[in-house]
Amino acid sequence: MDVDLDLKAFEERVNSHLVGKWVNIASRTAGFVQKFFGSKLAESFDDEQKRRWDWLISHYDNVDALYKDGEFAEITRNFVMMADEINSYIAEKAPWAMAKDEARRVELHQVCSFALAGFRLLAGLLKPILPATVAAAEQFLAAPIAGFADARDALHGHTINAFEPLLARLDPKRVEAMVEASKESLGATAPATEPAKKKPVNDTAKPATAPATADAPTTIAIDDFAKLDLRIGKVVACEFVDGSDKLLRFELDAGALGKRQIFSGIRAAYGEPEKLIGRNVVFIANLAPRKMRFGLSEGMILSAGDGGADLFLLDADQGAQPGATVR
Repeated sequence: MDVDLDLKAFEERVNSHLVGKWVNIASRTAGFVQKFFGSKLAESFDDEQKRRWDWLISHYDNVDALYKDGEFAEITRNFVMMADEINSYIAEKAPWAMAKDEARRVELHQVCSFALAGFRLLAGLLKPILPATVAAAEQFLAAPIAGFADARDALHGHTINAFEPLLARLDPKRVEAMVEASKESLGATAPATEPAKKKPVNDTAKPATAPATADAPTTIAIDDFAKLDLRIGKVVACEFVDGSDKLLRFELDAGALGKRQIFSGIRAAYGEPEKLIGRNVVFIANLAPRKMRFGLSEGMILSAGDGGADLFLLDADQGAQPGATVR
């Protein structure tokens, strides 16, 4: 199904909610437990921590039912609310200040132990969503979460491992690079101005009443076919593209249209691109140029086959001149 994917919102959720709210709990408290208490959590909670723990549990107890009912929005709302509560408590108690006062070691132990128990509770809530990341959290806590009920254990007197960062903040530039990289396959397999779901253009007329089948092409009018400017191009250069395992870079002599650079996703079918130099190919000349991270692609070369290694360039008889119109 199509989804409305907002990558900016995705970036903000990862950086704010997962890194800033969840991972931040462990990163701000685990070091004190290791340094002052031999990596061992408190043997029990005092009254204040117990009240706060009971409040967290009250918002966690229904997690199993929420997952069964597909209430993922409610699950994430609970996650944010619980994480905010734990982080507010850490900010209020300021364990970094407590650590400077030896007389407050017991209080420091309580605060950090509560925070890490809350971190594990949130990990139990997240495990079906982020299993690999939570697995790293389980390794740090030395306490697997086999089921939702396991995370309710506050791990009193439990020894944890050294904390290592679980997630890094997303760099907007990396998100942009991911989007540009994804255009590589889109640019190589579908016209920029047409949705990827369109069937291949076909000039064989079929009755308008013909039933649609999985293998039948979509019927079009002759005017639709006329919109395509198909031309002959003579390959003057063809090479692998550094950083891509799918693309070949073509330079075509298109006659009166000049030289055209086209990136085509047929590398798996042509492992010796230099052997294509001198061949005539058929390409779409009026396709909107697509900016790719490797350069500008100025058209689409046509081929037949199912993809991958099963692709064969369309050819033209000798005598067809570069730039000639395909009719």
